[in-house]
Amino acid sequence: MAGYNEIRGLRVKYLSDDPSGAEDGQVWYNSATGNLRVQGIGAGAWSSSASMITGRYTAGSFGIQTAAVVVAGSQPPTAYSNVEEYNGTGFSAATAYPAAGFSGSGAGTETAGLIAAGRFPGPGGMQATSFEYDGSSWSPTGSTPGAMDNLASCGTETQSNVIFAVGRTPASGNSGTTTSIKYNGSVFSGGPSLNTARMYNVSSGAGTGTAGLVIGGFIDPSPNAMTNCEEFDGSSWTNTGALNVATGFSTAFGTQTDAVTQVNTPDYQGSEQYNGSTWTALPDIGVASPGGLYGASAGATGDSGMISAMSPTWDKTAEWNFAAGTVTAGAWSSATAMPEKNYGAGSFGSQDAYLYFGGSPYPAKTDATREYDGTNWTTTGNYTGSLIYLGGCGTQTAGLGSGGFPPAHTAAAEYDGSSWTAVNSMSQARMNTGSTYVGIQTAALVVGGDQFPSTPRSLTACEEYDGTNWSTGGVWPTPVQNTAQGGTQAAGWAAGGLKDSSPGSPNVTQDATNEYNGTAWTGSGALPTATMRAGSAGTQTAGLLFAGINTANTATSYSYDGTAWATNPSMATARQSIGGAGVSSPGTAAIGAGGYVSPNTTTAVEEFTGETSTAAAQTITVS
Repeated sequence: MAGYNEIRGLRVKYLSDDPSGAEDGQVWYNSATGNLRVQGIGAGAWSSSASMITGRYTAGSFGIQTAAVVVAGSQPPTAYSNVEEYNGTGFSAATAYPAAGFSGSGAGTETAGLIAAGRFPGPGGMQATSFEYDGSSWSPTGSTPGAMDNLASCGTETQSNVIFAVGRTPASGNSGTTTSIKYNGSVFSGGPSLNTARMYNVSSGAGTGTAGLVIGGFIDPSPNAMTNCEEFDGSSWTNTGALNVATGFSTAFGTQTDAVTQVNTPDYQGSEQYNGSTWTALPDIGVASPGGLYGASAGATGDSGMISAMSPTWDKTAEWNFAAGTVTAGAWSSATAMPEKNYGAGSFGSQDAYLYFGGSPYPAKTDATREYDGTNWTTTGNYTGSLIYLGGCGTQTAGLGSGGFPPAHTAAAEYDGSSWTAVNSMSQARMNTGSTYVGIQTAALVVGGDQFPSTPRSLTACEEYDGTNWSTGGVWPTPVQNTAQGGTQAAGWAAGGLKDSSPGSPNVTQDATNEYNGTAWTGSGALPTATMRAGSAGTQTAGLLFAGINTANTATSYSYDGTAWATNPSMATARQSIGGAGVSSPGTAAIGAGGYVSPNTTTAVEEFTGETSTAAAQTITVS
């Protein structure tokens, strides 16, 4: 007769600890804890993500977590026409909405979206005007049946199958309405009445035009937040399972049978999930909005979504992920401080094999070289001169340094892991080329720079190094210094910088990005904010720019995918003239060290780690 193993396979293992390297679905009994355990059971969590470029609230939104669009909005008393796209990691600027406004409601996808009605500031007031988005441009479409705003939208899949619950008209004010309207891709028409009058946030709906869900709501006088929810089946609205905690201006995403929403307590950090009949409490979101929510959201299901543009946090973003394991958002974290304060040093290497040389402990210049192994700093051979605003590239055992101040230098040197050796000089004296160059020791590219004390100071001339000689490289389109750079000599990038600092000329910080193919520069996507004296890391298709100056020292960081820049989690310390990791460090594992923090320099070191996903073991429970 066949035994248990032959019929059913292996028995559940009896172990004293969780096994290492368990496979998804593997089950065992942990005798130490007395629990039956399984690898990879799904679990949900909120995590912080990159901030928006322009903080605001009452913004319209549509799309999914990895392809979302946030439209217009306000930060009283200012209304915006800004549009930003979110790729699951950060925000990038997109084509502006046709008018500055807020409280317009969104539906559809990133390449087929809709913003309906809303409010324009001043005499414009509530609008009936609506626009469609094709992923690059806006075009007018049919008007809603009268002026209105704060519509709860149900249209996650397409822009042609949408139903809106109307929150406010000039006649209703904050008393709300029971009105609904439909959109078929070109025309708005009246829909059936809801059972309960209310007004909404513009993101208080989920689902589609034939399987919709509206969540909570608000009726004057404050704080009349509601737990009531209603479902739409294509012909009528029906009351469904109530929220456990009331919500007034909730932000929601998902489908009629799998939705996630924010609730009022505490400070709109609460969240709940809907399964088609009942609501269940989820973990707190982690972004408090005590001033009232009015956020923007995107998500095709309740398994993954994002919320942003909330009051009064304005630019903060949170992601919800339900996965078989743990999703950890990308973030900067503090690391071992530098041996001394320093800014304007040259730098190269990777996150766990990093080197900086020269610079200024302030005000004196130094020739010191320091290596970092991911934990500790050590001192090695001195550079060939005590200089500031110089740059370098390569690895910790095969590096290159050149340029610097005072005055602008042509000198160059190679590093072998312990000492520097002078090599052929550049043909052009330059400083302020950026702390990290494009390339490696035997195939480097130096971009622009400042030829002080000669004028004009900013340069278009670039130079290539082949390990022995320097030669003229492709000409940068405009005079520039203090760019951030990355990539290789055959596939490089440079972004931002200072256009000109000649006597009598304005100092113009740039947002331009250009890519290098080994011969010539070609324009690419602009930075969200003009920036100079930033740190950099990564390749032409996975670049990172961080810190620097826009109008003041900044902690902002941006990521580059070879076409466009997006916001990235910010550093803890705002600074300029920071050292960054070289091209051997990918954009998901960077280091930033030192820099100038007004009114002095800093020893602060921060490391960036990109988003990770780790399978986790869970306890099996029976209820």
